[in-house]
This record gives sequence, C-alpha cells and structure tokens, in this order.
Amino acid sequence: MIEFSYPWVFVLLLLAVLINKLPLYYISKRSALRISFKEDIDAVNGANNKLSGISRASLFQKIFSWIILLLVVAALAKPLYIGEPLHQEISQREVLISVDLSGSMATKDFKDQNGTDINRLDAVKMVLGDFFKQREGEKLGLILFGSAAFVQAPFTQDLNALEHLLSELNVGMAGPQTALGDSIGLAIKMFQDSNVTDRMLIVMSDGDDTGSKVPPLTAAKLAAKHDVSIFTIAMGDPKNAGEHPIDTETLKEIAKTTGGKFYYAWDAEELSDIYTQIDKLKPKDVKEISHRPKFDLFRYPLMLALFFLFMYGSFLFIQSRKEQV
Repeated sequence: MIEFSYPWVFVLLLLAVLINKLPLYYISKRSALRISFKEDIDAVNGANNKLSGISRASLFQKIFSWIILLLVVAALAKPLYIGEPLHQEISQREVLISVDLSGSMATKDFKDQNGTDINRLDAVKMVLGDFFKQREGEKLGLILFGSAAFVQAPFTQDLNALEHLLSELNVGMAGPQTALGDSIGLAIKMFQDSNVTDRMLIVMSDGDDTGSKVPPLTAAKLAAKHDVSIFTIAMGDPKNAGEHPIDTETLKEIAKTTGGKFYYAWDAEELSDIYTQIDKLKPKDVKEISHRPKFDLFRYPLMLALFFLFMYGSFLFIQSRKEQV
C-alpha cells in the first residue's frame, strides 16, 4: 500500500491551473515595428488582438509540462510504501537464575535418567538446559556465586549463548565458600537497571551461607523493597548433612520475605518439575507490538522527472544542431 506523508502538497496542482488561466502577458520594452494592416492579418488568421504575436506552446509541450509538474509534486508529497504488519511478542518478565558453585555442590546425591549418581551442579546443568529451551521470547540472566558473586550473563534472549555458558560451569570455579546473600544483592542491582515490573530471581543452592558480606535475610528484605520475587530451590538430599548441612530454614525465609516460594529438589525429576510449578505460579506477561515497515519512494518520481527533462533537453539540442547545419 502506498501513502503520502504530505497529501496537501497536491494543492499546488490547482494553483498551477489557476496561474495558467490568469491573463499574464509578457510586455516587451523594446521598440516594435507598427504596421497599419495588422488588423487585416489578424482577421485572416483568426487571431485575437490581445494574443497575437505571443508564442504559444504545442500540445506536446503542455502535456510534458504537466507530467513534470505532477512528478515533482508527487515527490514533494513524500510517497511511502507501507508493508504488511509485523507482530512481535515481548515478555514483560525478566528472570535471573543464581547458581551455587561452592564446594558442597560437588556432592553426588542426584541421579540422572539412567540412574547414575551425579553431583548437584550436573543436575542443575541438566535441568536448566531444558528450562532455557522453554523460555523463548523471555530475557534471562545468569549469576554464579561461590566465595563471591558475579554476573555470568546479563539479561539476554540469546538462549544458545546461555546454554553454552552453562555447559562450562564447574564446581569451585567461583571459590569454595557460599556467598548467597551477595548473590541476591547483585541480582537486585541488575534488576534496578531494567524497565520491567515483573522481576523473578531463582536461587539454586544448599542455603549454607559461609562467605557473604551481606546476610541473606537482609538481602531478601532489600529485594522485597525492589519488588523482586525470589524462588529458592534447596539442592540435594536433606539426609546428607556432610560438612555443610543444607540450610533450608534460610531459603524458606528468603522466599517468604519476597513473596516467592521454597522448593526442595530431591532428585533431577523433582527439580525439573519445580520449574513447571514456578511458571504456573507466575505466568509470563506478554506484550504484543505491531509494526508496519515503511519505505520512502520520493526518489523515484523525482528521478523520473529528471530523466524526462534530460531526454527533452537532449532532443532540443540535437534538433538545434540539425537546423544550424
């Protein structure tokens, strides 16, 4: 579909018609030869007394002039080609996933689909890979924490890049301790730089904070003030106390303070089901935007007008050369 940005410009065509109808004659100041029988010549030729002696344009020249005028006015009106509407869905939710890489995540108390014992981090990798594939159109971010917390991936819709980064994670690469509170504080900072109102943080940890500068519950209260909902997932078998027992009470309190929910991941299947439950609790809000691409066409009538003028000028030049010969 073609539209004009300034359709009122076509009023210039009416103005050209009015000017053409006005009695505007050129009066020469040079002396003219006066003949007594001019009226007789005009009578024989049927010429009007007022218009005789004025050079009149041919029919071709009139049509050519109007074509040029129409093309120039059409270019001034700025024609646009409006393409078919393009629809795009934009998620109004941003999801941050905070993964514990402390030494306790090396504990093998999970089983994969084949029944093989795997450590907690491998279980996280396996389930998060499937989770990422189901997040098409959403903005996801990844935080890692051990002795310190850092951003592994800012908010992005490039799910392939997230899966690649996830595959490279190893236990202890962020240090042996667990800076759970610091990871929540870092997440709050990331959400402050975003424009969405639906902010979700998923924390996957054993909950045994051993290295935070900011206590986890203090960080949770700050998250609640910034409308960040935290869903905590306790990793591992609760019977496996080990050197650092799973601190479920802290994880439960974090979720309660921020309006989120606490989950216990008993095995890989249980962990996978947790993400489905979270999605049901907080379904993503989608905003649909529509856009129709526009392409400027003003250059085409303008180029056509210049081409016609060039061809007509060339024709007059060739004709004048022939007359001289």
